[in-house]
Amino acid sequence: MPLKVGFLINPYAGSGGRTGEKGSDRKRTINPETEGRITRFFNTAPKYPVYFTPRLNMGEIFLRKNGVNYRIIDAGGNDTTSEDTKKSVRLMIKENVSIIVFAGGDGTAKDVWSTVEEIGIDVPILGIPTGVKMHSGVFAESPEAAGLLLAHFLEGKTLEESTDIMDVDEVLYKEGIYKVVSFYKALTVRFGQLSVPPKSEVPLDDVEGAVDFVVDNIKDSAFYVMGTGRTVKEIERKLGYNDINYLSVDLFLGRRLLKKGVSYLDLLEMTKRREVFIVLTPIGGQGFIFGRGNQEIGPEIIKRASWSNVIVLSSYSKIKGIPCLRVDTGDPMIDRTLNIVKVIVGYNEYFSVGVCNKYNHP
Repeated sequence: MPLKVGFLINPYAGSGGRTGEKGSDRKRTINPETEGRITRFFNTAPKYPVYFTPRLNMGEIFLRKNGVNYRIIDAGGNDTTSEDTKKSVRLMIKENVSIIVFAGGDGTAKDVWSTVEEIGIDVPILGIPTGVKMHSGVFAESPEAAGLLLAHFLEGKTLEESTDIMDVDEVLYKEGIYKVVSFYKALTVRFGQLSVPPKSEVPLDDVEGAVDFVVDNIKDSAFYVMGTGRTVKEIERKLGYNDINYLSVDLFLGRRLLKKGVSYLDLLEMTKRREVFIVLTPIGGQGFIFGRGNQEIGPEIIKRASWSNVIVLSSYSKIKGIPCLRVDTGDPMIDRTLNIVKVIVGYNEYFSVGVCNKYNHP
């Protein structure tokens, strides 16, 4: 009997990432990067199982292009909603699939697992990261890592474990507070560093020394792309800007703010003919410095800056809890060129951390 895999895509997931919108739950724009990320998934995923997938943009089109053995279920289409996701999951479970693989973000993860839980069947789920918000613990590190995880699962090499489905607290978000909370405990698969733990909230420990060191070494003639997160925003506060949005990517010329909430296109247009620095802090628990919540800083901006001008700072306690840093820039060739990151943990104090991706791709 052939192995059966459920496979669905949220075609709208991630469409707000490059434009600086923190999520795509209410967007109806197809993400142009999804096709490339699905191709990357199938570069490492096995093609021999039968993939049960919805129609058209929710799976069929992408599987056909990748030469996969698939069967269409009676769901999906071109103009789809979360109800199509839930219907797809119900039909996949009727087909007795061994695992459900989905492409999306935290919102898609909630739709998939809530349906699995409603039916009461222990089917593991695995996320291909294509969204903006991916705080949940069901996502692989990258599309290639998701493909390898699926291959290892079908070969019986993975562990199954319970993890958190996490998303933004919408009530607090409307009040201007960004807080990530756990909605469900889901079953997923693990194999080494291919999978990513859920985001953890880390106390803002003493980062003053690291912040002061960055501020004291700012070049007035250079652009500074200030990433997301509380630690980076402490730098902006030190520069005299108190109207802080922790989710915003902001552009500075030296110590002067040029624009808050920049998009990828803004950065491409505004960072010409000068040296570019990128200032980041890793996500607690997960270790991502690129590709989660800061997709505005796309691959061309990283090339423009070069890895030597990527400044990463963190409290010592936070970085000690991260075994390796992760990058998912959208360009796997760029991802593979970063090996070791010198993280600023105090005033002229560094802690060297390796990058997970280097060891996860064939």
